[in-house]
Amino acid sequence: GDGFTEEELQQALQPKPAEAWHPEFEYADYEISDLTPGPNAVTFMGRVANIFDVANAPKSPRSAKGCLKLVVKDGAGAITVRLWYASRIPCVRLGSLVSIWTNHVSNGENGSLSSASAPLFASLFPERDRNCHIFVHQNSDDGRYRNPLGYTEGMPLNNLMTLQSFIDGGYDVIDARILVVVKSVGAKRKVTRRDESVTENVTLQVHDDTAEATLGLWGTVASSPASNHNEEFGNHDTRQQLATDGWKAGHTVLLLQSPGWKIGRSTYFNLTSATIVDVDPVIPDADWLRRWSARQRSREAINPAFPEGVFDIETIESGPIRCLFTTASLDEFARCAPGETFQGYMSLLIMEVKLLQYWKRQMLLSGECCTIPIHANALSAACKGCEKQVSLRLNPRILGQVIDETAVIDGGKLLFSDQAWRELLGRGPEDLLAMQHDELKYLADRMLFCRITILF
Repeated sequence: GDGFTEEELQQALQPKPAEAWHPEFEYADYEISDLTPGPNAVTFMGRVANIFDVANAPKSPRSAKGCLKLVVKDGAGAITVRLWYASRIPCVRLGSLVSIWTNHVSNGENGSLSSASAPLFASLFPERDRNCHIFVHQNSDDGRYRNPLGYTEGMPLNNLMTLQSFIDGGYDVIDARILVVVKSVGAKRKVTRRDESVTENVTLQVHDDTAEATLGLWGTVASSPASNHNEEFGNHDTRQQLATDGWKAGHTVLLLQSPGWKIGRSTYFNLTSATIVDVDPVIPDADWLRRWSARQRSREAINPAFPEGVFDIETIESGPIRCLFTTASLDEFARCAPGETFQGYMSLLIMEVKLLQYWKRQMLLSGECCTIPIHANALSAACKGCEKQVSLRLNPRILGQVIDETAVIDGGKLLFSDQAWRELLGRGPEDLLAMQHDELKYLADRMLFCRITILF
């Protein structure tokens, strides 16, 4: 009745987008290690190595709703940046490449203003002070500043130890460092604290070749592992996007310096204001750990996908030479020449079929996401870690032990292609899911003690 449409009302209620910032005067470009305390218009670049939420104090700037204490580092130095905000929570995450403009750099005389690893500090309030600004490089990250502090190429990194060494007493070393790879990323959840405030939390499992631990991220830093690079975070006034892709289980390597810890039956890490985190540091140890993690994941995979492009069925079926292997002879050949590829036939006898048992347990199909096993009597299911829908394949364990005259192959050790499953069962997984108890029992009984020929 007031002459405005619903669309016009919604547009009027939306917050105004942030105006583009343009410097009003010239800023001197510095490396972080070259900064000196005092009033000076300077700009510098670095990577976010810590994000720490600071409670709003009575001395907070007017209209400030909160403050983030960031540690920004390049290869040679680090600085603490106190970033105040009124309505828009800055879109920063661990590992983001940022550029900062400020007109004053101070000495952190008070421990609450800075940390020992980043003694200088700068205070920014971009929404109120047009002389300071922070820019997150979303599409212009060229990979610079990924070296840890104090790292020299070809030399070992100072105070670096294994996770087990840290647990066994290495935590007493000043500025102790541990290099771990992300094993799994849990779902983000909201937690109500004792003071009735609500904060976000993400729990990660991390490990190296010696031990495993839990890393808890609380507050704004909990958005760092987000897997969707288009995900908005903060309040609805932000309208900004994450700078880079999310952390990947088995691939993302973290170098933790001076983490908070709690060691008991299990090991728990968190980030304190003195912690420095390097995400995917460019050092040889990180590359080795990433390769080690890939090998571990392949060994521990629940239901790995059948490799594409390495198995030509038509060539083997129509080839002039077709070798029949026994299980024992194939095992012997593979151990003598682990780098060689063998192709041929095997004649096996099915001694165990667990089709009905896994159907009853809702585990007929399986898959894996975020290193979390997924089982269901469905073609897809939601991952408990990232909540994405994951396509599932037939559980290899529905086929138990198979034997020939020379040896036994345990259940779940044969990796079948989708075509092989169809030929063995006579139907696809969608038809298998439509079958009832008696039909599945009949199919399992028919398969038991059958002799099959497999092509590998």
